[in-house]
Amino acid sequence: MVAEYAWTVPGLVVVALMLVWAVHDGGYDADTWYWGALVVLGLLATVVVARGWRSIRLPRAAIVALVAFALYVAWSYLSISWAASPGDALTGSNRALLYLLVFATMLLLPWSARGALIALLTFAVGIGVVAIVLMVRLASADHVAALVIGRRLAAPTGYFNATAALFMIGALTAIALAARRELPGPLRGALIGFASAGLQLAVIVQSRGWLFTLPLVLIAAVVLVPDRLRVAAAAVLPAAATLAVVHRLLHVYDASTAAGLNQASSQAGHAALRLCLIAFIAGTLIAWAESLLPFSRLSSLRRRVLGSVAVLLAAGAALAGGLAVSHGHPISFISRQWHGFSHQATVHSGSHFTDVGSGRYDFWRVALDAFVAHPVGGLGQDNFDNYYVTRRQTGEEPSWTHSLELRLLAHTGLVGTVLFAVFLIAGLAAALRTRRRGQLAAAAAVALLPLIVWLIYGSVDWFWEFPALSGPALGFLGLAVSLGAGPPVAVGSSEPAAATAQPAAATAEPAAAMAEPADTPPADPRGLRIAAGALGALALLAAAIVLGFPYLSVRETSIASDLRQSDPAQALHALRVAADLNPLSADPARLAGTIALTDQGYAIARQRFAQAISRDPGGWYAWFGAGLAASALGDRAQARRDFRAAAAINPREPVIALALADLNAKHPLAADRALGLLSSV
Repeated sequence: MVAEYAWTVPGLVVVALMLVWAVHDGGYDADTWYWGALVVLGLLATVVVARGWRSIRLPRAAIVALVAFALYVAWSYLSISWAASPGDALTGSNRALLYLLVFATMLLLPWSARGALIALLTFAVGIGVVAIVLMVRLASADHVAALVIGRRLAAPTGYFNATAALFMIGALTAIALAARRELPGPLRGALIGFASAGLQLAVIVQSRGWLFTLPLVLIAAVVLVPDRLRVAAAAVLPAAATLAVVHRLLHVYDASTAAGLNQASSQAGHAALRLCLIAFIAGTLIAWAESLLPFSRLSSLRRRVLGSVAVLLAAGAALAGGLAVSHGHPISFISRQWHGFSHQATVHSGSHFTDVGSGRYDFWRVALDAFVAHPVGGLGQDNFDNYYVTRRQTGEEPSWTHSLELRLLAHTGLVGTVLFAVFLIAGLAAALRTRRRGQLAAAAAVALLPLIVWLIYGSVDWFWEFPALSGPALGFLGLAVSLGAGPPVAVGSSEPAAATAQPAAATAEPAAAMAEPADTPPADPRGLRIAAGALGALALLAAAIVLGFPYLSVRETSIASDLRQSDPAQALHALRVAADLNPLSADPARLAGTIALTDQGYAIARQRFAQAISRDPGGWYAWFGAGLAASALGDRAQARRDFRAAAAINPREPVIALALADLNAKHPLAADRALGLLSSV
């Protein structure tokens, strides 16, 4: 028992990181996820050393998944060689390495059903607490403007759709765990309350992607879990609690003033909290009374029938929700939405759910164009933004494709897409080996729910870039695969625990069968183990280097950003160090050029922007900044060349045209005019 819990500790540290990322803008910022990657790297090294190579036994599908993911990450690093912005490709590759480390760490831990349940409960309760805290802040009108942006809930991830996905993952996980009869009644009631809060907050977000993918997510979840009837029953209270207060939740979007937003948020928060409390009490009472219900006496045939009924009910609920949203006219509603989607026509209504208009059609068009133009290797990891800005038909400048599938195709081409697809297919196949193994099957099914949301909802949005979403999806996939790998081992043991508990009769072998031919001695695997250990150590060292130096660069850049107003000279020094620590990234030089220009150090600004251009020639901002510096120095000819280069990259940017117009007035840009143009970017 002690050994079992000891192996759970590294997994709980990974889960704790997921929760830290969740409350820190989804872990999107590099200075948040980089140190997390180093922590997970240390955990992985500790797990491998503690278990030993001989004790790690994985099914073939799990090995295929791990190798395919590792090859995808290696291909991502290789894409730096052909990427237009190598610094962005390095950052994207390091983020992919983070996800590989999370998956591998959770995979190599010898999870038991009890340990997996503890990890999943920790995650569900953690997200539930975040949801309740947010609801309390809304109810008390505590800095609502920092939580609700554009009348939609953005906190805690800072991006509306990522927030909806986070709370949807938390709610689904909590509901599935609340259906577990072995859990204490108050804990099951709390999970029901947390799920209610998550669903209610997802409604306040008003994400159309969440709404339109919700039927598919629910149907996939119900099909996946082994005890569909119990999970569907556990979902009734959260769904009812959300529907009972939905008018209050939607009213937040109607607020047009700060005072109105505070009032609407307070009313929605108070009403939602009351319903969460009712759901908690009712869920606890039902859990305590469940021993009187005849679920355990149902035959397997009746369970399958009722499970199928649960699937049909989920599909019916999704259909009813679609009819409600479309006011009974689903065909015309879908037609109107498609027209707005394909023509980027923005039409606002009383709810963001029914608004028409999106730039995704153009994002996806350019992403497919990128794949056709670079079918084998893609543009290079995280190199979509510069490619899009020269081909856009919208006023937006997205960094991401807003689709997982198109992200793979555009960034890493057919090779990267196939490798990642092999990883997912093999991982799911290995995880589903537990389907007939009782508690292991139930735990593995719950662990796969974050992946379901991430895959389906992420097909129409950009969730890869949020470790708070990708971490649970891929990390808990590793946990599910580990559950299918076999029984856990004891700490310090080189063999599975079950292997030492075989009956004596089963281990007795005839002497003749045990005899080995004298002329064919077994090969000594010691040399192979030493070579594998050395290779693993080199891989861990390489990962530490490739993550460590960019992280130090990011930290120096963050320090410079904090000092840019109070001590520009020290900020510029920190950015020189940052540029040296990561010779591929243009970010330190861009920020240094901006700070120098603001501080009227035009020669320094020119040098720093030139460095940024050399590292990322496809970024229009560095060309624009270089033009401002040249103009302030009186070099009108160079300024014109720089501005024209910026305009060639981003012809729709109005400040470039303004800068060129000022130059055509036959005098250098005044310093205050240059700073005004820079600040408007």
